[in-house]
Amino acid sequence: MSINDLTQAVRRRAFWAVDALRGGKIGRHLEDIRRLIEEADASWAVRRKQELLAALLRHARETTSYYSGKNPSAPLSDYPVVNKTLIRESAARFCSRQYGASKRIAVFTSGSTGTPFEVFHSSGKKLRNSADTIYFARRAGFDIGHRALYMKIWAKEKMSSPVHYFLQNVVPVDVIQLHAAQLEHILRFLSKDSSQCGIVGYASALELLAKHLDGRRKGDAPKNVRSIIAISESLSDYTKAALRDYFGVTVVSRYSNQENGILAQQEINGSPQFLVNTASYVLETLKLDSDHPAREGELGRIVVTDLLNYAMPMIRYDTGDVGALVTDSAQPGKLFLSSVEGRKLDLLYDTKGDLVSSFIVYKNMWKYPEIVQYQLIQEGEKQYRFKINANGPLHRDAELINDFKLYLGPDAEIAIEYVSEVPLLASG
Repeated sequence: MSINDLTQAVRRRAFWAVDALRGGKIGRHLEDIRRLIEEADASWAVRRKQELLAALLRHARETTSYYSGKNPSAPLSDYPVVNKTLIRESAARFCSRQYGASKRIAVFTSGSTGTPFEVFHSSGKKLRNSADTIYFARRAGFDIGHRALYMKIWAKEKMSSPVHYFLQNVVPVDVIQLHAAQLEHILRFLSKDSSQCGIVGYASALELLAKHLDGRRKGDAPKNVRSIIAISESLSDYTKAALRDYFGVTVVSRYSNQENGILAQQEINGSPQFLVNTASYVLETLKLDSDHPAREGELGRIVVTDLLNYAMPMIRYDTGDVGALVTDSAQPGKLFLSSVEGRKLDLLYDTKGDLVSSFIVYKNMWKYPEIVQYQLIQEGEKQYRFKINANGPLHRDAELINDFKLYLGPDAEIAIEYVSEVPLLASG
């Protein structure tokens, strides 16, 4: 066993030793998730999921004002469909009285037209998310102890200490203006490190990595990559095929969001379908123009009921994404998304013509909670338009423009247009 293999084994054992000292909570959640998904058609599993849902609905009725008047015998389909706007405007009504400020964990997220959206998780929900992450990472070929190369936007204001990432064996890679020099540095880093490694990153960043490898000699890619997981955007067939060719592993796409967690993930058998996390969520698809259920295989709005979040119950939450739910007779009890749409971000270029990640929008907009919706449009080589729906005048136009000039270029011409609404596309 090499020193790196030994180090990874020590990290893995240390993680589970710490969990055992804390009562083995993550381990129990992990086993519960594994059995509920892998034995999905067993009578006990069906009953367990029914009990989880019944307990959540009862808790919501008894401890939140929003659901307080709901009939105890009403099925899930009788509960109202809620969305980000409704929860943001009535957050207190969705919060459980049993979870005061000291007992809940704030989580911030942002959508393609929305500013930071705050939800609250209970400690049990946080543990469940940790177990979900471990379970679905294993299904992709990654295990605790492997080094994780994490390619996303890293806002310095929200980053932990370097010691934290060292202990977790995580290498943060900021994808803002991810150019050839940085990509080459990443590949050299991986080549010099014999540790088993997994790559997690935005699909657009993985595509840039694949295109950079196209310019290298065949067989020149690092040999220690054991898993690749694409997040946040649609994964192209090109990226999936190219990275499999270079690294010898199947790239899987993960469907998740900040407010809930991991909702579904592709399998390493190469199927385009996403295995739904039925252990922690109830997923529905509703018609695009009504709250009636979509047929099996029909594209519809993805609506989620989070079974484990008791601090702020999210029941029939419209994610803003579109997908089609299907079953597989060869895998009874399991549920799949045959497609997930509405998460592909448009391309954005700076004033020099270089591609920049459209996630710079997310990195900057958390500073402006008074903005309800926004849309950034590139109208020319140096011309950009910001459509903003805000609660009253922003009074920070110059600050907003300067924030974006840091990434788009000092000669960027950015116009701000105030609107009453930024309408969604039919896809959500």
